[in-house]
Amino acid sequence: MQYSNRNISLLFISQAIALTSTITMVTYSALVGKMLTDSVTMATIPAATGLIAAALTAYPASMFMKRFGRKWGFQLGAVFALLSGLLAYYGIYSANFTVFCFGVMIHGIFQAFAAFYRFTAMEVTPPHKHKQSVSYVLAGGMVAAFVAPGAAQFFEGNFYLPIPYAGTFILVVVLSFLTQFILLFLKFPHKNVVQKEQKTEEGTKPSLGQILRRPAFLCASLNAAGAYLIMSYVMTSSPVQIVEYCGFQITDAASVIQWHVAAMFMPAFFSGSLIARFGSVKILITGMICLATSATFAVQGVELINFYGSLVLLGLGWNFMFTSGTTLLERAYSPDEKAHVQGINDFVVYGLTATSTLTSGYMLETVGWENMNKMVFCVLVLLLIVTLWYVVSERKTFGIKHSDIKKSY
Repeated sequence: MQYSNRNISLLFISQAIALTSTITMVTYSALVGKMLTDSVTMATIPAATGLIAAALTAYPASMFMKRFGRKWGFQLGAVFALLSGLLAYYGIYSANFTVFCFGVMIHGIFQAFAAFYRFTAMEVTPPHKHKQSVSYVLAGGMVAAFVAPGAAQFFEGNFYLPIPYAGTFILVVVLSFLTQFILLFLKFPHKNVVQKEQKTEEGTKPSLGQILRRPAFLCASLNAAGAYLIMSYVMTSSPVQIVEYCGFQITDAASVIQWHVAAMFMPAFFSGSLIARFGSVKILITGMICLATSATFAVQGVELINFYGSLVLLGLGWNFMFTSGTTLLERAYSPDEKAHVQGINDFVVYGLTATSTLTSGYMLETVGWENMNKMVFCVLVLLLIVTLWYVVSERKTFGIKHSDIKKSY
């Protein structure tokens, strides 16, 4: 396809910028929440508001881009990132928890638009490269993993130093301008082509019930959402656990999150090829094993080595499951249904993630870190059942051997 390599490179850079902004929000919002409210339960509410906004925006964002194009959607998302950084900074400056939450919430709108970078990767590459293109774009997170902590600390230390954490959110403002600049170079089909495609899509939108009856959708969406749910549930509360309960330094928490994020995106350089070779289901199950091992590591103790081991394995498991779920979703819709189904999928993903993030601080304060991680096993059992049900349904539908169908998904 024309501009394929160029667009993938630009989407890779855009993903890196978006995740640098998101990592900054996630890492510091819980700490700011604790600072402004002096409550562990309230500390994770800002991050949860962002995910709730992302969930509510996912479907409208998909429909907006269906009508006006990916490029306009991504640019609009970057505008919300700008507003988010300004409001979050003002919330800290004025010690207003509500304003700060509103700023983080608006960042969720940006995240909803940016989440479609991975789907766009499949649209600008030939079909045989879809799995690899998704993983290449997600690999932008590797850059974010190593840039975000240092950049956040630089801005915190050099901007508005008397106010803890305020300067960090100036970084979000700067990144929004950088995103707008990068997006200027994206090349997509001419508007007339987009309009022609839209006309062919009229009257083809399946109902929600029809989508929910598709085994491929349920398997892909629930596994991607489940991976995000577990990852967010554990990661959001980990900085508070490390700093507030275990007495380690903020730099220790930032380092743990840095390696966690690196583990989330390091496999992106090869996970697409693994999916293409072994199939989505096997890589999904591999991800489940990583998450189970992560939870096992966490319940063994609260030393830094436990946090590093648990969060790194958490990141690996997330990547395998989320990438596999994204590529498997392609089997759940026809080309003229993609905007509708992708929007519903991301609503499910962000909705469940918001729920886990909202309850993370409360669960940490009431049941504790160890019991939180034990709950991960229950979620994984449910996801395994859904995945095995999908495999059985595929066998019955197509009447072919597992060794044959595993290559197709």
